[in-house]
Order: sequence, then structure tokens, then C-alpha cells
Amino acid sequence: MKQMLVSLLLLMAASLQAADNNVLLLSAAGLGQVQRVQDLISQGGDANAKNPAGRPVLVLAAFNGNVRTLRVLIGAGADVNAVDGAGNTALMEAAAFGHYDAVVALIMAGSDVNLKNTAGFSALSRTTLGKYESIEAAVAGVRCG
Repeated sequence: MKQMLVSLLLLMAASLQAADNNVLLLSAAGLGQVQRVQDLISQGGDANAKNPAGRPVLVLAAFNGNVRTLRVLIGAGADVNAVDGAGNTALMEAAAFGHYDAVVALIMAGSDVNLKNTAGFSALSRTTLGKYESIEAAVAGVRCG
């Protein structure tokens, strides 16, 4: 009985540590703290973690245009087509906010340029709204190619 209780407590502690790592990972990714992101992933952080609002860590990094962070997360297995509660992908966020290098990195990693969010907008249509011509050309080139 005592051994089972100790095992249960160790399991709970490991679960709490993983949850803490994911909270810290979400914050570090949003802030573009590449080394911190690498450290947290090596300590068990989940490259597909989501914040309480359902935004994946990759979407947070793309929203802020953190290309190096995106590459680390993708290398750690982040789903490049993961969506938030509104159906937005990392590519849609990067495109909407004019982060050209992030858009290119996500396309090169296999992001689906044809996905649409719950409002019916694709990465290309979100780019067009922001009037980012270089990004529009990059996304449209993939759609046509």
C-alpha cells in the first residue's frame, strides 16, 4: 500500500512538472525566447501544447513572427496545421501580420495553404486583407504550384 501511494505521488509530481513546462513553453515561444524553448522541450515540454484559450504554441510563435522559435518547435514535432479555437493556423497568423520569413518557414515545413478558419478565410485571404504583397505572392505561388 505504501509503495503504491509513493508511486502515485511520483506520477502526480511528474504530471505537474510537465504541465509547468508547457505553461513556461507557451510563454517563452510567444516572447521568442529560443534558448528557453529548446531547454523546456528537452525537459519534456510539448511542442503541441495549447494555452487555456486553445491556441497552440506554434500559433503563438507565428503570431509574433518568431521564426527561430517556429523552427525549434517544428523540429520538435509541432503540428504545422494545428488550429486555435477560431480555426486559425500558424500560417494564417504569420500571413495576417506580415511575417514573411515565418510564412516561408511554415510553407517549407508543409503548412497547408488551403485551410480555412471558421470565418472562411485562408492564409491567402488573410494576407490580402493586410495588403502584404510579398506574402501574398509566396502563398499564392504554393497554391498554384
